Amino acid sequence: MPAVLNGDTNIFYEVKGHGVPIIFIHPPAMGRKVFYYQGLLAEHFQVIFPDLSGNGDTTGPEKKVTILGYAEEIRAVLDHLNIDKAVILGYSSGGAIAQEFALSFPERTLGVILSGGFPEVLSEAFRYEHILGMYFVKHFPGFLRYIIATSHTNDKEVRNEILDHMKKANLNMWFESYDRSLHYSCTDRLRNLNVPLLLIYGSRDFVNQHLRSYRRYVSFQTAIIKGVSHQVPTKKWQLFNQVITGFVQQQFN
Repeated sequence: MPAVLNGDTNIFYEVKGHGVPIIFIHPPAMGRKVFYYQGLLAEHFQVIFPDLSGNGDTTGPEKKVTILGYAEEIRAVLDHLNIDKAVILGYSSGGAIAQEFALSFPERTLGVILSGGFPEVLSEAFRYEHILGMYFVKHFPGFLRYIIATSHTNDKEVRNEILDHMKKANLNMWFESYDRSLHYSCTDRLRNLNVPLLLIYGSRDFVNQHLRSYRRYVSFQTAIIKGVSHQVPTKKWQLFNQVITGFVQQQFN
């Protein structure tokens, strides 16, 4: 299994295809398996799917979770693959890591794609969702895994693959990841984001209200996918992949 040693953590990743590199950053606990359908993008691009520390097949001691620390893990994977610059794609809370990477390492960033992304948690409902998630990680992690996996797909095979992968997550680091996402903010630095930015949201996703924050600080392209809430990469994967393909080919080919 391909992996890169970053300190005392062995970061597992999958890489497929050739062309413009896109590295995919998963939400807490889900690991790379949430991007099951994005492997098909290898027909057009080089796609890279890491498991960040505390997730999936990545191994190493339990450590303190920071958004910058995870961004540094992404950089370590790119270094290992001798990739100077990549498109950084973050899904849900993985978007915090994607934004932090782009702001901390602009020289390594071709562009940023966020699916269900946000510069900070702005609404009380979204704050409550994070707190509820932390409660369930502490007290009912098995139930939370099941809810997350089943909410992402009706395909039993894919659902079970995501669920089995989530069982590998370190519970303390999962909890901390939600907490770091809850308290993360890059809003004041968005004006420093000087690369092409694509924001993808489901039409039913209340997170899409964060579009207003981006409008104040940065230019971007946006795609609103009808008939879906937050789980665009799995529930509307054909459109999701199509939008990514169009954006990357338009901006970087």
